[in-house]
Amino acid sequence: MALALRLRQAREKARLSQRDLAKRSGLSQQLISKLENGLVESTTEVFGLAEALGVSPRWLATGQGTMAADDNVAEGPAITSYVPLISWVAAGSWREIADPYPPGMGEALVPVTCRVGGDAYALRVQGDSMEPVFPNGSVIIVDPSAEPRQGSYVVVRLDEAEQATFKQLVLDGGTRYLKPLNPRYPLMEIRENATLCGVVRQMVMDFE
Repeated sequence: MALALRLRQAREKARLSQRDLAKRSGLSQQLISKLENGLVESTTEVFGLAEALGVSPRWLATGQGTMAADDNVAEGPAITSYVPLISWVAAGSWREIADPYPPGMGEALVPVTCRVGGDAYALRVQGDSMEPVFPNGSVIIVDPSAEPRQGSYVVVRLDEAEQATFKQLVLDGGTRYLKPLNPRYPLMEIRENATLCGVVRQMVMDFE
């Protein structure tokens, strides 16, 4: 089910008109109409819409999980480790660093609830190329020891760039591509002058 259908379903369940939802969410009625008619396929305002409708932002953005906003009231998963939150520049050379926790490299430690290798690290997402699944400002957990597969979310360093980039891996025959989830951005071919920095295993999102 597309975002357009999920949004309309949630709005009708809440017994709100598009105008009511616009007032409650602070968005324009025109944008809501375009979203429900499939004229806009993604939006950075999905969290505001989910809050206004009382539904899960994950469900509204991706269709995963349940519609209910309180579907996470069960006891959460146990923390398995902590990884350093580093910069995108540091991520590009992380494999070359012998000590995974060098002084000054990690501005904070991020809790992880999945199994990752000892050299895993965290990055704060910059920009909207991976929205709506990975919003700007969210934190991703990257494991350099994980094996990338078709559809994996990966961090890659393009050798001509000063820092790494985050995209979805697409394999087409013998050619590898980096796919942004936001349709406004183009598909990128991975050439020989690129280094895989790790596979994204988890996302952490702060709401305050």
